[in-house]
Amino acid sequence: MFDTSADGIGEIVRKGESQSVEFKSAFPSNHIVASNLAAFANTDGGIVLFGVDDNGEIIGLSDYRAKYAIDRLKRISESLFPYPIQIGETRIESKRIVYAMVDKAPASHIPIMTSRGEIYERKSTSVVIAPNTGKEISSSSERKIAVITSEEITAFVAISFRDEEEPALIDYFRAMERAVKSTNLPIKIKRVDLLEGDYEISHKIMSEIDKSGIVIADFTFNPPNVYFEIGYARAKNCRIIQTARRGTVLEFDIRNWRTLFYRNATELEEKLIPELNSAYFDITKS
Repeated sequence: MFDTSADGIGEIVRKGESQSVEFKSAFPSNHIVASNLAAFANTDGGIVLFGVDDNGEIIGLSDYRAKYAIDRLKRISESLFPYPIQIGETRIESKRIVYAMVDKAPASHIPIMTSRGEIYERKSTSVVIAPNTGKEISSSSERKIAVITSEEITAFVAISFRDEEEPALIDYFRAMERAVKSTNLPIKIKRVDLLEGDYEISHKIMSEIDKSGIVIADFTFNPPNVYFEIGYARAKNCRIIQTARRGTVLEFDIRNWRTLFYRNATELEEKLIPELNSAYFDITKS
């Protein structure tokens, strides 16, 4: 999409900001970065250059700031996109510039939403919030979205039952509940060990998965029940969202599937919001 060599970046800087080019003199807040990346993905793609001010002056980033920017970009992009984007750095006049290049998102993934559930688009050199209901994401997008809808979907949570031994599991489940609430979508979250009644648990699990459109499978502590539940869910063609705390070693039949790794409940919540949004729209449009 763009030439990211030193000469290529230099040419981009000389031409200035545009519909597909954004300059940042420093690395701003995570939310500002996420809104810029999402806006490019929802329109025609683009590139953000860090270390260049609004007037096109090359300021550069210190070694520490450049490393920090790349690390944060990787984390933010992993939360936003179910696919990798191009992140890197180059030097111009011995000054370090970090870049993030985003292609237009595939139709199956539009709209890309931030962790706050917001949808952004690019208008000239600005990032603006997109209309919420029944509007096109951009003039070049043919997909229309309806953020407000009455179609309810169940998200079944497969997670370890060992929360008495591992209190962090309670925090992770609460993070899932908050993520669902933050989407403002009619998603109902269920967890089998919190359901009342007299039932054989394996049959109840299968029955609940049968009624669910989304299954969130958390593999923290490698619980056997989750392996059973996700196997059944895949056989039923549910939309799966795999999660695990960083450091979890997944078994061979699971590790090749995309997994959202998180360090804490806050990061889990942030990563789940765009995944739930994407899953909901994929299910309801089909």
